[in-house]
Amino acid sequence: MKRIFAVAMAVLLAGCAANPEGGIGLALLEQPSNLRGDRDFTQDLVQIQRAVFKHQAVCNPEVKFSVDPMNPNFARVTKPVTPGATGWVNTLVLHLVLTKDLTTQGRVYSYYGPTKAQVSDMYAIVQRPEYCPEKPELNTPKEGQAPGS
Repeated sequence: MKRIFAVAMAVLLAGCAANPEGGIGLALLEQPSNLRGDRDFTQDLVQIQRAVFKHQAVCNPEVKFSVDPMNPNFARVTKPVTPGATGWVNTLVLHLVLTKDLTTQGRVYSYYGPTKAQVSDMYAIVQRPEYCPEKPELNTPKEGQAPGS
């Protein structure tokens, strides 16, 4: 019985790691060697989801939010490294974990080394969803508003 369970788990994990496009899977991407930064957020996952939806509407529809179907305390924000890119190799992933005090831990993973600005942009999706690195013209301050506010 243990052997059957072990084989079933190996097949399941291989399926998670495999990618039909021949690239790496999410399980291989979210490894310590691909960790590019971490940050704690004061928002819970619902607040983060709202921020992502706002960012999608204003800035970039390619940014996605998803809750882990196996554990609702885990979620991800994903964004292609370049517009239109596909596959986990070409994706920045902000892995989110809801903590018992209802704050959220976030870790950015990327197969290739992103720039510091790309990592900061992943955090900005959560913290400043109206900030659009893809559309700098939208980031100019409104009349009567101080720059950066």
